[in-house]
Amino acid sequence: MKPTKKHIATVLITVGLAGAAFASQAKEPRMNDAYEAAGANVSIVTALNLALDEVPGTAVGAKFEDKDGHGFWKVEILAGNQQVRDLKIDSTTGQVLNNLADREDTEYMEGLEDHD
Repeated sequence: MKPTKKHIATVLITVGLAGAAFASQAKEPRMNDAYEAAGANVSIVTALNLALDEVPGTAVGAKFEDKDGHGFWKVEILAGNQQVRDLKIDSTTGQVLNNLADREDTEYMEGLEDHD
């Protein structure tokens, strides 16, 4: 049986309605990180400086995250001893919430030294 314009139109309308129903059930999209970070009391530069005050070394990464409506900066520092540290900086107060060893990245750095 050859598809007619009526069959094609019916399929397209059905697919379109199913897509619209699915989209209406999807969760409301989150604001993007740049928009959320722009509203933080603590800037990325301040967060980096606070992290470097806590762990002297080289900042190798930073990103803004939001968990349950509370924003914070995750900063990654390569310390002088080649250990990688992950710090969590409160985006409202600037308080260092966590200062944890990043074992995976530290092991990677140690592996690079072994190949020298």
